[in-house]
Amino acid sequence: MSISPREREVLLAVADRLTNAEIAERLFVSVRTVESHVSSLLRKLDARDRRELVQRAAGYASGGTVPGLPAPATSFVGRGVELDTAARLVTEAPVTTVLGPGGAGKTRLATAVTARAASAFPGGAAFVKLVPARPGYVVETVAAALGVEPAPQQRLADVVADRLRGRALLVLDNCEHVVDDVADLLADLAEANPRLSVLATSRERLGVPGETVLQLGPLRDAEEAVALFTDRARAVDPAFEADPAELAELCRKLSGSPLQIELAAARVASLGVPGLLAGLADDPLRLLSAGRGDRRHRSLRAVVEWSYRLLTEEERLLLTRVSRFADRFDLNAAAALCPGLSLGAVADLLGRLVDKSLADLGWSLPDGVRQFAREQLDGSPDAEDVATRYLAWAAQRAHDLVGRLDGDWRADFDLVAGDLRAAAGSYELLSDLARLTYARGFLAEASEHWRAAARLAPTATAAATALDQAGTAAHVLTGGARDHYDLLLEAARLTGDHPTAKAGCLASAVVLATRFRGAGFVARPVPHEELTALLAEALATGSAQAETQVAIARAWLSGPAPQSVTRPAAEAAVRAATAFGDPLLLSAALDAECTAAAGARDPGHAYRITLRRLELVDTFDRTVPQAALEVVDTFRAAVAYALATGAIADAVRIGERAETDPTLSRHTCWGSGSVLTPLALAGRFPEALARAEKLWDGALSFRQQNNSTLGVPLLGAALAAGLTGDAEAMATWRRRAASAAGVPALSASPNLAPLDAFVRARVALHNGSDDLSPLLAEAGGEFAPGRFDGYAAGVAAEIAVVLGRPDADAYLRRAEQHATHNRWAAAALTRARGLRNGDNGLLEDAANAFTDIGAAFDACRQ
Repeated sequence: MSISPREREVLLAVADRLTNAEIAERLFVSVRTVESHVSSLLRKLDARDRRELVQRAAGYASGGTVPGLPAPATSFVGRGVELDTAARLVTEAPVTTVLGPGGAGKTRLATAVTARAASAFPGGAAFVKLVPARPGYVVETVAAALGVEPAPQQRLADVVADRLRGRALLVLDNCEHVVDDVADLLADLAEANPRLSVLATSRERLGVPGETVLQLGPLRDAEEAVALFTDRARAVDPAFEADPAELAELCRKLSGSPLQIELAAARVASLGVPGLLAGLADDPLRLLSAGRGDRRHRSLRAVVEWSYRLLTEEERLLLTRVSRFADRFDLNAAAALCPGLSLGAVADLLGRLVDKSLADLGWSLPDGVRQFAREQLDGSPDAEDVATRYLAWAAQRAHDLVGRLDGDWRADFDLVAGDLRAAAGSYELLSDLARLTYARGFLAEASEHWRAAARLAPTATAAATALDQAGTAAHVLTGGARDHYDLLLEAARLTGDHPTAKAGCLASAVVLATRFRGAGFVARPVPHEELTALLAEALATGSAQAETQVAIARAWLSGPAPQSVTRPAAEAAVRAATAFGDPLLLSAALDAECTAAAGARDPGHAYRITLRRLELVDTFDRTVPQAALEVVDTFRAAVAYALATGAIADAVRIGERAETDPTLSRHTCWGSGSVLTPLALAGRFPEALARAEKLWDGALSFRQQNNSTLGVPLLGAALAAGLTGDAEAMATWRRRAASAAGVPALSASPNLAPLDAFVRARVALHNGSDDLSPLLAEAGGEFAPGRFDGYAAGVAAEIAVVLGRPDADAYLRRAEQHATHNRWAAAALTRARGLRNGDNGLLEDAANAFTDIGAAFDACRQ
């Protein structure tokens, strides 16, 4: 039987031996809610008590599988002491690093440890190969392996940390080339989840707090080495038998290195043990033994070189050429670097390399083999040709993947991402890589690639476009538009000799600084004179796109104050954008018209405009960052203006659509958060509170505190809790709303003050409080025009009537001012008049009005 995500979190906490009170504190829910989840888990998992629940937790929560864990092609032989030690350490130490030279068997040990220890981690385990990771891209590699994607304004490290909740195990294999990046990631993960255990393999220490090192040398004794050789030899010759003394001598010459033993065993069928002993006594081993460096490393190199010498010319050619790949490759990729070899020939040669333990099933090279083969390639006359073919392959692969962005492409991208990053040195490849990483959810990386593409762009116009994309990606990632503005100005300078392109950049900068004034320009607003000068410089001639952009900029700069827009200018922008036909520009123009309508105190017209914008959402190209800005702003505005007009059912419908939108669905604030307050106003309290728990949990996980946007849905949760009679929970949600919004008191926020006043007054009125007078004074006060001042005025009118206040008419008149455009306020006003006059007809009219707008809870209250 399946369990819900929240039940899984409770299950993990139970497995950590937490009490119900401790679980409630950790998950920010009530003890009563925890008790309900525990009872459900006992039933679903057929457990008699918490002890049995703990026993079932590990296997059930982890699902019995470990993402990324390699399926060993051969059995694990030897290393019994190291296996026991490592399995114990991962349950005790925050970070365990298996340290050793190439070929020591670190990966095989880590694989075996993970398989054994995974059941001890109810939060799950994950195995991540860092071989293909390039410096600077470790977080992206880990995220791809975990199958997680961030939403806009979520740090990728936070999304990774959220996936590794509770008592979890993360295995990072082959860290030596990205040690600094791994250390930075582990610092983030440790802060987010102190209960996380990390198992790393590396040739050098990570140097992080709490690190315990397990040094992995050669196999401990001759018996283990002989057992490994015999096992691998029988894989190529089932009838293999040899003198134990000869095998012990052979393994001694192989330094007890598992990789060397496997390479030698792969040759036993053709050379026999005497032949292997003779081969190992040849010049390479003697020559290298006198060199510098670690003896085991020199010995490994000698064995790899000896194996390399025994290859045919075609086998050598293939081995050296595929060493160019970061990690795994497919047949087509290998063939692309090997001119003159058919696909069938490449498959045959790869099979031979696998048989000789020089390649792995799935097409990758062991670490020591890859390093040696790459050295041979770099020193050969083929190096330049292979590099050229490799870059051409990477460019074509990226181009092909971009062409599949509307289909199933992510797994294929993850396979070659390391190579694409390594090969990215041209404008075309950088541009495609930026598109791919943006669509993959790696916004910071995408922005970097677009900036790099701008430096290599063939024209100033292409460079300007790349800078715009870079700035937009950064804007979507951080929610701040200031960097985007600066990049647009830089783009305008680059296009100084191209008037239409320059006009587009300057106009876009003007729109950005006015339309998104609250997103990055609060601390450093752009002076109005500077924006006016930029607009005057934006001389657009002969380009419909630039003229449309300039028209939109004129609209956003047409009013006397920041973010005030005149209707004539907005309507002109809409006409221009409609004629041009770009849905993203039309959405920006409609937003200007919406702002003009709201400034004219006409929220109904503003709402109708947002509905037009919603119709455009499905036409946006979601693979470009500009689309994300429009999607987020469109849904935000649509829900806001639906609430401002009292269209509760519409607000719920739009909010539920936002929850499933691909851009918003992973972002708890913009997705489920947008529908929370409408659900509370609709009387769907359990749904609202369930989303509130998820929202708050996400806000903590993704560091979304000091975000004023969170205050509204959290106050919606306070309304739902209060109207269900849970005063303690209501107080908690109000505190969280203030904390999330970063304000000392909700009354200090112009946006939240009217909603908070309404919530407290509405709950007190419903509960029959004897102390309504102070709440009347607050709800009936002056507020900045917005979504919720009408709700406050409506409930104030009702309270004034219930209290029999002599000045009730004044409160009724205030509510009447809002009733012209807010249907909830109109229904509340009708009910207040019905109560005052004892008019059942008016009360029935009010109930019907509440029903019509989707406020079922209010419809039932007379």
